[in-house]
Amino acid sequence: MKIVRCGEVLAPEPLGARDLVVAGERIVAVAEPGVGITGVEVEWLDLGGLTVAPGFIDNHVHVLGGGGGLGFASRAPELQTSQLARAGITTVIGMLGFDATSKDMRALVAKTKAFREDGISAYALTGATLEHPVPTLTGRIRDDIAFVEEIIGVGEMSVSELGYAYDSNGPGAQYVAEAATAGLLAGRLAKKRGYLCLQVPPYHGACLKPVIDMLDRTGLPIGQLLPSHVNQTDAYMEDAVLWAKRGGFVDVGANYSPENNFSRAIPPAQAITRLLEAGAPLAAILLSSDGNGAPPKEEKRDGQPALANYMPLSALHATWRRLIVEERLSPTDALCVVTANVADATGLARKGRIAAGLDADLVAFDDDWQIHTVIARGRVMVDRGQPVVRGMFDGIILDELG
Repeated sequence: MKIVRCGEVLAPEPLGARDLVVAGERIVAVAEPGVGITGVEVEWLDLGGLTVAPGFIDNHVHVLGGGGGLGFASRAPELQTSQLARAGITTVIGMLGFDATSKDMRALVAKTKAFREDGISAYALTGATLEHPVPTLTGRIRDDIAFVEEIIGVGEMSVSELGYAYDSNGPGAQYVAEAATAGLLAGRLAKKRGYLCLQVPPYHGACLKPVIDMLDRTGLPIGQLLPSHVNQTDAYMEDAVLWAKRGGFVDVGANYSPENNFSRAIPPAQAITRLLEAGAPLAAILLSSDGNGAPPKEEKRDGQPALANYMPLSALHATWRRLIVEERLSPTDALCVVTANVADATGLARKGRIAAGLDADLVAFDDDWQIHTVIARGRVMVDRGQPVVRGMFDGIILDELG
């Protein structure tokens, strides 16, 4: 048993000062301050003076390393457990990206299992961005989702055979519909969301329109598809507002900003404000990092070698903090886009909130909304901003990097 004494709890709704009673990996009670337990050994964790919230859920991370579009040397390395924890991420959803040749579903599922062994909650999507048919672990999308515990959906999957910079020159939304249908049916069987994470070409005007037309023709539930990085262009944002008003979820990319070499993108914190001002429901908006991705940089470098554009995990917390400090969103509303809304969109019912019966995934912030303490599945992973739990090799690797 552990009792976490909190100065202020945002669940994400404000609860005031509370004591959280934790047994193993679960919260068993959210109590008034001063709760006492007798008859069992109790560990106390005093987070008085700090604001305690649900741990972040990052629904779009290239845990094996993204990139590869500029040669073998442009492949980003695998993530380490302490990198996630230091960013406040207690739940990660990993996926393959551009490179499904040197990296595959076996490696992705193995990495997901490794994070779980280290104490982070980890899940995976089956497929890869530009691969059609979708690469799987078992040979079928349905079997991956139905029989592999870690796999909860499909993605990231592009509407175009050539990726986000090009419109489709083939069946386009048709193969997206087929994959989404497979995820829907398998999800119903396995009691998972079975959703499809969608990459959309934002630069040529079509954006989400072919997918919206497909939904009108097929009747697929709009919540079955999750468009990613909707802040890449103004046109994509306009379609995202329509999508959200129709009942779908939309995902803002924390790394998609002019500050990070995406010249046409709307800075992510501003994009969330724009979505809300345009009438998109707060409950429809998610924020993810696209962390550890490494697409080619947009700008052309005359006479210079092309460079990969690395996507740090830290952008998730930095953008979230900007929502509060710069965009003046309430802490509760800001938390929803990285906790409760993500849990609802991905079907992770024990995540994203603080309540009895849910997983003990917590992040404690100081007065400046910087990360102080991170608890994942009841275990302290970060204390005073520094990792106290590391994977078997990440301490060695990070020490080598300085």
